[in-house]
Amino acid sequence: MPRVPRASDVIEIFSERSISYAFAGIVSLAFAGLLWRYRGDGMLSGLAITLMVAGVGCIIFAIFCGLQVRKVTTHDLKCPYCESPNVLVAAPTEDLPCTTCNRMIPVIDGKTVPVSQVRCGFCNELNFYSEKTEVLLCESCNHEIPIAHDESGAPRKTIPAAFVVVDDEAMYELQLTGHGKHKEEELIGALQHILALNRGQVKQMLAELPVTVLTGITRKKAEMLKAQLGLYEGEVEFHPMEEVRR
Repeated sequence: MPRVPRASDVIEIFSERSISYAFAGIVSLAFAGLLWRYRGDGMLSGLAITLMVAGVGCIIFAIFCGLQVRKVTTHDLKCPYCESPNVLVAAPTEDLPCTTCNRMIPVIDGKTVPVSQVRCGFCNELNFYSEKTEVLLCESCNHEIPIAHDESGAPRKTIPAAFVVVDDEAMYELQLTGHGKHKEEELIGALQHILALNRGQVKQMLAELPVTVLTGITRKKAEMLKAQLGLYEGEVEFHPMEEVRR
């Protein structure tokens, strides 16, 4: 089955078609008007009429595409990794990448599958898995992390002692302590999206480093945001809020 498209992609396609055909229609009508006015003994009349018909057709199709934008339905799907919304036109039929963190969102029957965390016994890095995970390779060291499965094939809650599931209920504070110069524009764009701030406010933050980005977030979200901002050379730290108060 084909993947369910994102609502933003469908809206963009119809909008581009509407604008393109509207522009083509206006140009055709304008050129047809000039030919009709200077048709002379009628030699250009046929071409003028053809362009008029084509222009009217383009404008009608542009209006049709514009109306389709208003008919696009939406289905919200929350990423279990970074908790960002992903808006589709219908319930998904298969896993899809998150628009924010680019991880594959596990889906069963059109609904998001919850994910859990496990710490790699080789390099101590956190990794995510869900009931759909069959083989888990550490994202850092590429070692296989053994996950026990029950009779139905779903991962069990108990994992060997060296690979303990992390249940961290503490709230964390995320701080940006520095950044590189090569991807500063990408970092500004990412912070604008995460914090819903304008460009000027984000640039002011970067001028006042170190600066607190978010407070009261889970460790899972802090890990994801650190990884996301790290892609753009953002130097990020996060600490439990109780530790910050001390």
